Amino acid sequence: MLNLRSFFLAALLAITAWSCTDTIDLDANFKTPELVVDAWLTQEPTTQTVLISLTQDYFNATAQPAVTDATVLLSNETQGKTMPFVHQGNGAYSWTPPAGATIGGVGDQFVLTVTYKDRTYLAQSALNPVPPVDSIVYEVREAELTNPAGIYAQVYARDLVGTGNTYWIKTYKNGVFLNKPAEINLCADGVFSLDTGSDGIVFIPPIRETINRIPDPDTADNSDVPPYAVGDSIRVEIHAITNEAFRFLTIAQQQMTNSGLFALPVTNSPTNIVPLTAGVPAALGFFNVAAVSSKAVLVE
Repeated sequence: MLNLRSFFLAALLAITAWSCTDTIDLDANFKTPELVVDAWLTQEPTTQTVLISLTQDYFNATAQPAVTDATVLLSNETQGKTMPFVHQGNGAYSWTPPAGATIGGVGDQFVLTVTYKDRTYLAQSALNPVPPVDSIVYEVREAELTNPAGIYAQVYARDLVGTGNTYWIKTYKNGVFLNKPAEINLCADGVFSLDTGSDGIVFIPPIRETINRIPDPDTADNSDVPPYAVGDSIRVEIHAITNEAFRFLTIAQQQMTNSGLFALPVTNSPTNIVPLTAGVPAALGFFNVAAVSSKAVLVE
């Protein structure tokens, strides 16, 4: 009986060892690379950049292939001017406004045209108005639930009058953009979503509070570290984005935080970059031109 038990134990250990070292190659059914256009532009008097790449197999851990031979043109349809974007390397195409100039003004309509090989793509965006950042405040708080004691901040701003205003609120801590998926801070008419009837209100507390860093358990920024400390700089920008861009970012955030038992099937965010060439699928990515307001403080 002892020998029989030893045999089964040895067999079990062998199976366990085999299962831990066996490599399984999964087929993502990837066939044809698709164009990706990442074009988030602003009216600020700085260099504007469009990133263009190709998709690759889901299980390929290398950087996406950069597109280096596209033609990128931005047209301000309202002002009747065209701005060529020149390739700078690694799929980045840039245009720098002349001194004292910008890409355009509030209310202007823009068309982005991208030509790659024998394909031409087009996207449109309006430059919508943006509310000012009223203030950034911070305070010392006691430990609460999973939040450690320390300095926490809020941003105050008021939604513009008139429904359908959508914003992307970006926060920089010591010059570093807070870009975790959970830190994507979106606002519609002062609240979380469109068509709520909200209008012209001060941004609600959860939106004001999302300028605080989200803990990352895999780094030094874990749950034991408060968002800010004395000497930190906080910069908050409000980007006025189109309703379509708001939906794109909302779905992108949902996909990047999509996990657990009730996770939804993976899907691409809806793009506004459409092909003019017959029989060509739409590109991935998005085009938006934003007016930007900002404010910065130093934690003392």
